[in-house]
Amino acid sequence: MLQAVSDPIPIRGHMLLCLQGFRGKGYSPAFVAQLATLTRRLFLNPDQVVQIVQAPDQVCACCPHLKGAACHLSGLGTEAMIREQDQHVMSRLGVSAGQCCAWSEVLHCIAGTIKGEDLAEICGHCQWLPLGFCREGIEGLGRIHSPLQRSKK
Repeated sequence: MLQAVSDPIPIRGHMLLCLQGFRGKGYSPAFVAQLATLTRRLFLNPDQVVQIVQAPDQVCACCPHLKGAACHLSGLGTEAMIREQDQHVMSRLGVSAGQCCAWSEVLHCIAGTIKGEDLAEICGHCQWLPLGFCREGIEGLGRIHSPLQRSKK
């Protein structure tokens, strides 16, 4: 993996997938602004190093559902459920908590291991899943990072 040129950005495991579907919507204006800033930074700087975490990250810090160091979106048990989801995503991607890598590597890994139809299993409880934004974003990654597309460059 790459060495950090700048400080790594901590990102929750499940958020690696959520970022593919961000469309300017969210839980509050502050949350949307933070997510928009992060998304813009990552997609304009694919060499940006991220650190994959299994705990609230800087996006969560702006979420109105964060209480202390735990997500309470669906009540007291939400953080445990989200950590399981983080672990599921990290397992699917073959990465571990604390690992650092370039954002472009994350995108390539997602494109090679996760399909839009996998999201029902990974993110089945998510209120954003029915909107189809994440599926659309992940399926778009598959087209961008496919061997056929890379050979045309």
